[in-house]
Amino acid sequence: MPAWVTVIATVVFPGTGHLLLRRYLKGSVLAALFAASLDVFLISAFLPHAGGWPLTTATLVIMAGTWLYALVDIRTLLKIIRNKDFQERKDDMLKSAQVAWLKSEYDEAERLLRGILLLDERDVEAWVLLGKVLKSCGRDEDARRSFRSALNLDGGQTWRWELMTELGCSDIKEAEAAREAGPAQDTSSPS
Repeated sequence: MPAWVTVIATVVFPGTGHLLLRRYLKGSVLAALFAASLDVFLISAFLPHAGGWPLTTATLVIMAGTWLYALVDIRTLLKIIRNKDFQERKDDMLKSAQVAWLKSEYDEAERLLRGILLLDERDVEAWVLLGKVLKSCGRDEDARRSFRSALNLDGGQTWRWELMTELGCSDIKEAEAAREAGPAQDTSSPS
């Protein structure tokens, strides 16, 4: 279901967007709360002596709060869903690039990895694999740039020792110097 449909449904009547996303309990509670407060609001606002302005104001606040909560929550849910889809797409591209690299299809592997880096330039694993692909093609300087970019981004130092080996660093000081040099801008064009 398109995201805009759920947002419009939520704007029109809070809770319906949640129901469309199969969040049945939350959608039902929001819809019931909004409907009940709308009902009390209409009764207190238009029937004489039905409760006066305090009841009208209280139900209006409940309605507005429910509506606002539903909008913020639906936006958060859609963002989570979009991030999950993005991560799955990126993982599929990375696996395809690894397979292409292992099959010596370097142009295809480089194309896929550059596509990943266009989506997320901070993906350390993509930089490492791009360096390996470029090294396999004999493009050593471009490979070193990719490895330096990965080393610079690897805050958790997951790839530290492998990158030090690839860059030919003999000790930690040399690796830190390469890291401080920053990610060299990869000006090479994709093959």
